[in-house]
Amino acid sequence: KPNNNTISAITALPAAIPTGKVLQVVATANQDLSQTSTNSTSFADVSGVDLVITPTSSSSKFIINVNYNIDTGGDGHGMATRLTYNHSGSSQTQVDTAYDNYTFHITADRANTWQSMNYYLAPSTTNEITFKLQFATATSGETSYLNRKTIRLIGTEYSSWF
Repeated sequence: KPNNNTISAITALPAAIPTGKVLQVVATANQDLSQTSTNSTSFADVSGVDLVITPTSSSSKFIINVNYNIDTGGDGHGMATRLTYNHSGSSQTQVDTAYDNYTFHITADRANTWQSMNYYLAPSTTNEITFKLQFATATSGETSYLNRKTIRLIGTEYSSWF
């Protein structure tokens, strides 16, 4: 049975246990940006909140946390968001299609709420990566609002842990 003496004698983990470490954390700047809106069901970039990261290793893994505040405008509709990235001159690619057209939807009245999403990416590159948040209204012809000042994209780069 372990006791304090046993635990204090541990100096390292066995080699068979995979470990990793945080290599860098990058976040969007705390900017004074205005609200933006859309009444289109086609995705558009949210300007002024790009997250730019240069991986330290091609085997690095990333966790990208996205937080933002939305307002549905009051007509019983919603808003869809997604995170995209590009590197090496590639076009914007959706980070995770499991979040494909991730939509906040309301059936009556107005919603003003916080949303949070977490993404995993293993890009296999050391080229600069630009992450972009995109949004669209969930209902054609209705307007949804996004408070750009509240948007935070936080990228954490890890050394390979598996």
